[in-house]
Amino acid sequence: MPQEYDSRASLHLDVNQGLDRVTELVQTRLIESGWRDQVKLHCRKTILESANSKHVPTVDELITQITPKARGMVPDAVKRELLHELELILMNVDRTGYAKNI
Repeated sequence: MPQEYDSRASLHLDVNQGLDRVTELVQTRLIESGWRDQVKLHCRKTILESANSKHVPTVDELITQITPKARGMVPDAVKRELLHELELILMNVDRTGYAKNI
C-alpha cells in the first residue's frame, strides 16, 4: 500500500507540474503576442466610454464586459500550442494509468 501511495503521489506531482508549466507558457505567449496590452487598452477604452455616462463600472462589471472580447482576441497560435501541451500531459497520464488509479 505505501508503494502504491508513493506512486500515485509522484504521478499527481508530475501532472500538476505539467499544468504549472502550461500556465507559465500561456502567460508568456500572451504577453509576447501583445494580447495582454490589447486587453488593457480595451479596458481603458471601456472605462473612458462609460465615464461619459457618469457610471464607472465595477471590476466585476468590467470583467463581464471584457472577457468575451479578450477570449476572442487570443491568437490561434497560442491556442494551438496550449492544446498540444495539454494533449501531451493527457497522453502521459493515460500511459501511466494515473487516471485509472484515482
